[in-house]
Amino acid sequence: MTGVAKDSITKDMVMQILLKLPVKSMLRFRCASKSWNSLVTSPGFMKNHLDKAKQLLLLRTENPVVSYSLHLDNDRVDMRSRLEFPMPNEAGLFDFIGCCNGVACLSSQYLQIDSSRRLVLWNPSIRKTLDLPAPSSWAAIDKTLLGLGYDPQRSWNENADVSSSLANEDTLRSITLHGFGNPAIVNGVIHWLLHPRENNGMLALSFDLSNNSFGELMLPECFDPTERIAAMSISVFKNSLSFNVLKGYGGNYVCEVWVMSQYGTRESWDKQYRIEMLDIARPVVFRSNGEILMAGYANSQLVSCDPQTQEIHDMGLEVLLDDYADYFVESLALLDRSN
Repeated sequence: MTGVAKDSITKDMVMQILLKLPVKSMLRFRCASKSWNSLVTSPGFMKNHLDKAKQLLLLRTENPVVSYSLHLDNDRVDMRSRLEFPMPNEAGLFDFIGCCNGVACLSSQYLQIDSSRRLVLWNPSIRKTLDLPAPSSWAAIDKTLLGLGYDPQRSWNENADVSSSLANEDTLRSITLHGFGNPAIVNGVIHWLLHPRENNGMLALSFDLSNNSFGELMLPECFDPTERIAAMSISVFKNSLSFNVLKGYGGNYVCEVWVMSQYGTRESWDKQYRIEMLDIARPVVFRSNGEILMAGYANSQLVSCDPQTQEIHDMGLEVLLDDYADYFVESLALLDRSN
């Protein structure tokens, strides 16, 4: 039996083989040759790898120590692996802003010796971090809204140039408003749920990554912020923006999920679900099987709720109301960047 001639293996064949490998194996094969290393770190290859990546669930829990873990999106939400935080013994000192295309954004909670705060991008799949320039007014105000997003209209290489875009003064803005929960990203636009200090209303502040512009989205007209609201959040429901409200009524709770079917049109808000519950919980992930993952049920349970039958299943994981959970994909983003 004769071996395969080296010249008969085309670059496209090598690429298809490498794309089938786990990220850790792919990183080892970078050392095989300069050409393989050049291929794996090219924007086109990283984009192809991202498109083929399988969705996982990322959890950030605090019970009592902050930890990060990846889970399968199956009936039991089985753990796949624990993630090693890039700053040892400092996981509890960083806020988790969110993640996009396999990259997480972290911000330090406290000032450093030079009165600045750290803003870090972290790709846990390749154990790579990138420090970013922080907003100049960050230390001067009590709250700065941060978000991480991806503009689908730009090329992978343009979106990867994060440090340059963040250095643009028109991109970095400080918003002195009360925010609720993590931002939600829809169609290259980042959204925060806000309560302006000067009035009792609520709105969703938007930031369009394609033109670096801010905007406002009004919530459903029938939403009354003076009701007995236990919790509120915004998230993504089937590529649309959703507004989630938990109301308390004498020991019982009702979770309403509103979805904006036509982006930017207030009249298109539609009440998708109304779920009656015996305890408080926050919707965190709208799953591919149609169920909703909810955090903080009965103080610390992660549950999966079928909104049609309203059945609730305990996932056997402790996830507090303010903990983080969302879909995550392993990627090679930041692989071509120096720390």
